[in-house]
Amino acid sequence: MGRRDQAAGMRDGYLRGALSPQPAPRQLDVLAAVVAAGGFVSDAAELVGIRPGAVKRHLADLRARSGLTTEELIGTGRAGDWLLVPSLEPRDIAPERGS
Repeated sequence: MGRRDQAAGMRDGYLRGALSPQPAPRQLDVLAAVVAAGGFVSDAAELVGIRPGAVKRHLADLRARSGLTTEELIGTGRAGDWLLVPSLEPRDIAPERGS
């Protein structure tokens, strides 16, 4: 394909809006924040320091990439140990040693 056939500013092999098959770490952080926030987008946005619209965009990209609903993503991630939510993970609490 020649330069004239290529849209201005587009790199070879790049399509605007095309999703890579793997989610970005930030997207997984946002998904974990949604879980930690009990599903509240505004609370999740505050946890990760972004706007609620950005949280919605990350979730939409994850759904488009995977073909799963948000609930299915959460269930799959928790079952597969790739979605870790610190506030929900079991804590290893060592018994206190006597003085």
